[in-house]
Amino acid sequence: MPSEYYHLFVCTGTTCEHQGAEEILQTLQNELKQNGLLKKTRTTLCRCLGQCGNGPNMVVYPEGIWYGGLGEGEIKQIVVEHLIEGKAVKKLIQIPVD
Repeated sequence: MPSEYYHLFVCTGTTCEHQGAEEILQTLQNELKQNGLLKKTRTTLCRCLGQCGNGPNMVVYPEGIWYGGLGEGEIKQIVVEHLIEGKAVKKLIQIPVD
């Protein structure tokens, strides 16, 4: 079941930036807008989520699910499957490392 509201944390730290964070952020904003989710989400930019080797990274709350290695296709899949249908995209989930 989808949440009523999602808070998305997108890493824009140096390593994620070099891995395409700005591009995935633009894709995310476009997908949220196209799917009528702007009032159902809040997107916060983070300087570092500490998962540099897995970037670009995003954490979706309220579930606290971490996604990594994101590109345009993965963002579109997360928007549809996670934010609209309410099902985490298991193949994209990253387990945070210390």
